[in-house]
Amino acid sequence: MDFDGTLVNKDILDIVCGIVGKEDESRKINEEFHAGKRQGLDALVERINFLKGVTNHDIKKKLDENTYLEKGVKELFEFLSENKILSILASGNILPVLEYYKNLLNITYIIGSSPKMISDSIVGISTSDFPGKDFKLVGVKKILTNLNIKKEETIAIGDSPADIQLFEFAEKSIAINPKEGIERKVDFVVKDMTEVTEIIRKTNLLY
Repeated sequence: MDFDGTLVNKDILDIVCGIVGKEDESRKINEEFHAGKRQGLDALVERINFLKGVTNHDIKKKLDENTYLEKGVKELFEFLSENKILSILASGNILPVLEYYKNLLNITYIIGSSPKMISDSIVGISTSDFPGKDFKLVGVKKILTNLNIKKEETIAIGDSPADIQLFEFAEKSIAINPKEGIERKVDFVVKDMTEVTEIIRKTNLLY
């Protein structure tokens, strides 16, 4: 599952950058990336580096104010847990943010950007800290291989062209509020996570 625009209805990296007064700058960089004016990893690295000196406590305090969860997200993860379906949250967002949601929703695994830390304070990150542009798919495949789970037993959920690799890899794909024509590349299109739960239940996906 993707994170920003999928699990949450805001770009949480922008929100967290607000801790240091950089929310607008982060949003502008992200908009330039989506407009094709910036290379993806370079834009992501620049935004993450706004957070130098920010602590895990700072991030938790900020997200405790508002989790920005999409409709039906809590119910979806309760359904997945009850039916012993493993969940992987794959995002370019930073691990301290993803850890917050992992604990909040009982997500099984997370894949994200791993900035250098001293104690619980962010030091920074560079493009060399990523295995490549396809780091989300690489991380997902590694987890599935370790668990001996076949691609035929997977569903991908996302909202944008950044999720195409996962859509193409998974057995079934679901787009939530799709952007930039991504709805043409998936099996299902939904408006909120309540529909995702119903799709899995009614079509016996992963059973």
